[in-house]
Amino acid sequence: MSKVFSQQLLVCVVFSFVLTACQGTNNRASTAQINPSSEQLLTNCSADILTFRNSVDQAGVTNASTRALPFYPLLHSNRFLHSLSYSAKSSIEVRQWTMLLAELAIKTRAAENKNLTAPLSKSSLEELAECSRSFASESQYEQSRIAVLTAMQRSDFPDHYLNGRQTLGLLALLRPFLKQRILALHVDERRWFEEEESFVRSNTYELNPVLNTSTTSSVADWMRAAYGSNELTLPLLQESQLDFLFAEHAPNLQIEFTDGNDLIGAPRWEGDHVRISNYYPIAYTLPSMTLFEGRKLIQLNYVFWFSQRKPNALIDLYSGNVDSIIWRVTLDEDGQVLLYDSIHSCGCYHKYFIASDSINAKSQPTSREPANIFKLDAVATHDGLTLAITANEHYIVGVDSRSPNAGQESIPYDIRSYDLLNNLESDRGNRSLFKGKGLIAGSERLERFTLWPTGILSVGAMRQWGTHATGFIEEQHFDDADLLGKYFETAP
Repeated sequence: MSKVFSQQLLVCVVFSFVLTACQGTNNRASTAQINPSSEQLLTNCSADILTFRNSVDQAGVTNASTRALPFYPLLHSNRFLHSLSYSAKSSIEVRQWTMLLAELAIKTRAAENKNLTAPLSKSSLEELAECSRSFASESQYEQSRIAVLTAMQRSDFPDHYLNGRQTLGLLALLRPFLKQRILALHVDERRWFEEEESFVRSNTYELNPVLNTSTTSSVADWMRAAYGSNELTLPLLQESQLDFLFAEHAPNLQIEFTDGNDLIGAPRWEGDHVRISNYYPIAYTLPSMTLFEGRKLIQLNYVFWFSQRKPNALIDLYSGNVDSIIWRVTLDEDGQVLLYDSIHSCGCYHKYFIASDSINAKSQPTSREPANIFKLDAVATHDGLTLAITANEHYIVGVDSRSPNAGQESIPYDIRSYDLLNNLESDRGNRSLFKGKGLIAGSERLERFTLWPTGILSVGAMRQWGTHATGFIEEQHFDDADLLGKYFETAP
């Protein structure tokens, strides 16, 4: 029996079990069973999707950001969609939720396919896309969609922690020490933030003026229409509207300068090594969504890349090739800024910046992981922000509405889709910036040896969206859908 046929049989058996297991445990799925049309779809598509997934896995080009469902690989999910499964109730909500998984799968497969040495033909890829969309939309698959939803609700989304390391490393005993280190860093970060920025030399970056767009429409009207366009009440904006918002909220950067390591640039492959070309200052952007007290909010993510973090001593636990900052903007239902937060692309140095009087930090957070929260009282967010960033370590030490240094010529940066990083050109064809587990090869730090008991794979290494484990005391990720609710609440 071939490996692919064995996998196909396994998926058929598992899917049948999923449907059967739903009977008697969920009123909506009490009559669920594989009907002839579902069987036909599974038979026609399963062999092709399993062959494709097997090729992707063997080639090591799996996208770690949006994994295929193990029990139905025609669909892909992420942490937000996984959390959304618990609120999808009606048949139309389930259908719309499944369509989001299908479109995510289609997008992910297209990127993975480009990185294969023997990619699927355009027609084969389109056939798989049709399989995903048919399952998500056609009425004869309604009970099967409910089964997938139920299976999702009964499963945990894969985290990026190795529990065996936590046990062997006695993490339970180390937590007080780690918490002390985190709180000490927070004290330093607050001191840096409160001190008057005094860079001897710096470069200022602003969004390329040609990318600044104008609109006669109200962003609030856009948001209202987007929320009303679907039964899931998600802010599903049009691409042109997202482009406007990314340009509107793009931050200015004032970066302390000591050498070329402090210039933002674009990742590229040079042989088997990742290099950051600072000839092309770019912010890589991607939208995401989060849940906050039942509200479904859109987020704008900006990713800036640096060549490296140089060592400051003979042995520096935190230095290494490639460095990166992620700046995230959370908007409310009217398109106004609610909150900013930021991490480095290792998942480290998470900081929150409250930008609205409508939310407060909780006096008693529901997470054990300490959070460093700043209040931007004097910042006029509608005038744009300038982030003050230190040389080498690339810490954010200031967030202000002030204009860049008077008389200093700004360097324009462009905006590009984060998705482009999944298919960079190289001398071996298309390659993702990230390895199969979401890490950037060659960006490892020595701290991975001292912090391995946390269970985070290669602490300090730069990694792909969706794989940013940010908690040392408690397991959490930058894209956890419930993250904001752990630390913030609506102001009375």
